[in-house]
Amino acid sequence: MTIFQDATRIGADRPALMACTSLDHGTFGQIVECVACSIRFRSPREDDATILGLYEGVEDAVYLENERGRVLTFTRALDQLEARVPSRGPLLDVGCYTGVFLDVAAARGWPVTGVEPSRWAAAAARRRGHRVHNGTLDTIPPEWNSFAVVTMWDALEHYVDPLRELRRASALTRDDGYLVLSTVNVDCGLVRLLGKRWPWYMRMHLSYFSPPTLTRALELAGWRVVSLGGYAHVVTCDYLLLKLGRYLPRTSAALRAAFRRLGLSDRTIAVDMGDFVTAYARKATA
Repeated sequence: MTIFQDATRIGADRPALMACTSLDHGTFGQIVECVACSIRFRSPREDDATILGLYEGVEDAVYLENERGRVLTFTRALDQLEARVPSRGPLLDVGCYTGVFLDVAAARGWPVTGVEPSRWAAAAARRRGHRVHNGTLDTIPPEWNSFAVVTMWDALEHYVDPLRELRRASALTRDDGYLVLSTVNVDCGLVRLLGKRWPWYMRMHLSYFSPPTLTRALELAGWRVVSLGGYAHVVTCDYLLLKLGRYLPRTSAALRAAFRRLGLSDRTIAVDMGDFVTAYARKATA
């Protein structure tokens, strides 16, 4: 069932569209909803090999320029994880990008490992001193298993087959293991208000969840949801205004210049509009 269409006729055709800081907001082609499970998808989409190839080629200098906000985001996320997850032990971060969350977790004593398809980002994470596999869960070394916790921060919506990724994560965790992930939440007032103007409908996002569809997907993949919560992205004022430039380029440029003059560009703000959700799940065999 078609939910939204835009005028886009060109699919994802370059790695920059898949970068974490992509400004490709509001460009998605067509969003459909499965009549059986109610998960929303971008369809048609590129074939699996094309999508993986695009992710492998991602480079993202803007992300490096805004690491302060990422550190604060992941510090809050880890605080909440540690308050809800009793297991301690080896942690696998799926889609670890440049390794900022690995830094935050390692500083608190977590033994960390990362998986990242982008060659550029995986190399950046390794330069931080982390063990990172440049690839996907399908190609992770077989000896890398029995993790206490697997994390997927803003990653599930990027996968061509999210259920497969959730099942693979379950296979890599020990019997008392946990999965903690954040992803988009299309069942909220903001999304209903904005409709197809919601900025996270974009070409790099392939799947869109609500709390019920996310819970069902986790159950089918061998997880038992312990709790659901919100998710806040901490960003600098300059980065927030940069994102605004996708819709109001002149206003964005003027405000960014004014904030720089006033010395406010690096001020941070936590953004939580209800359109992202965090799931804490325990392996169902536990």
